[in-house]
Amino acid sequence: MTTWRLSTTEKTSVIEIETWTKDNLTLTLETVWDSGSALIDATEKPNIDLANEEGIDVYLIEQPLEIEELSDGETQLIYPDEISVEEEDRLNDLIEASDDTDVLETEGWELEDHELYFQGVLKIEAVN
Repeated sequence: MTTWRLSTTEKTSVIEIETWTKDNLTLTLETVWDSGSALIDATEKPNIDLANEEGIDVYLIEQPLEIEELSDGETQLIYPDEISVEEEDRLNDLIEASDDTDVLETEGWELEDHELYFQGVLKIEAVN
């Protein structure tokens, strides 16, 4: 078994999208990372389009995968129109204080979907 490092080569080329739901409401958390890499365990070099014009959701890669690094991200929370500005501020403060969006679970929100796209030209190399 070989471990392969899949990594981005261009700046702001990783997009992470978390979709949270509660009481028929949807909250979206989008983070744009400057760069990222993932470790893939496979007996052969994974067949991944490295030109990657449309982006690849790394969580859909069929081999076992571990996110190695995501660096320098900027996050935007997109709240549903039905949530008041006061509630947005309260949730923002809660997330900022905990430094983790998993705190939304304590507020009754459920993580429905988590996607992580590597976009642009990618590289893959054996690390062991």
